[in-house]
Amino acid sequence: MIELAGVTKVYRKGRVEVPALRGADLRIAEGEHVALVGPSGAGKSTLLYLMGLMEEPTSGRVALFGEDVSNLGDTARSHLRGRTIGFVFQAFNLIPQLKAWQNVALPLRYQRVSKRVQKERALAMLERVGLAERAEHYPAELSGGEEQRVAVARAMVIRPRLVLADEPTGNLDSQSGRAVLDLLEEARSDGATLVVVTHDPAVAARAERVVRVVDGRVQPD
Repeated sequence: MIELAGVTKVYRKGRVEVPALRGADLRIAEGEHVALVGPSGAGKSTLLYLMGLMEEPTSGRVALFGEDVSNLGDTARSHLRGRTIGFVFQAFNLIPQLKAWQNVALPLRYQRVSKRVQKERALAMLERVGLAERAEHYPAELSGGEEQRVAVARAMVIRPRLVLADEPTGNLDSQSGRAVLDLLEEARSDGATLVVVTHDPAVAARAERVVRVVDGRVQPD
């Protein structure tokens, strides 16, 4: 499903180079539930963004679904990401001006799905995450746990092959956090691979495999 080989990522701040990854190697099989752990600044989120085609490697090879995606152009990356990858952010990243169902339907809009089908599938997904009655509410009218469930519904509405979550419970109380993890794990029943970045040992304990990232490198098992 995912393979990173000798991957480096260097960010530039003015004239200063900041290395985030220093030759990372990682393989994740289809259907796995993997937790990426390690200290802040270790490169966990950068790894996730590379897997999600939201960043490009400085060097090395990134492969998804058996194909090298290291040097795809922006259009091809967006096309592949929009049809196969669901992303859940710690900060929710909902659009304040859109109702809950409209936020969930956004990925379908980019796929040029008809408006009727967009709404049908968004409402069905909100029902699945227990928020059918909140479909017409705006993000400001939702609790943090409800916002994150809307974000999960948005990630899952495209029926992704790969679900990536960056600290998905970091802004939630323990009960809401467990509910969100339950929903993410449900995606695996639909055949998705799940990769979660976390600092929380309880979240990591739910994964099948824990991968530790230190100083921009993936530590051997």
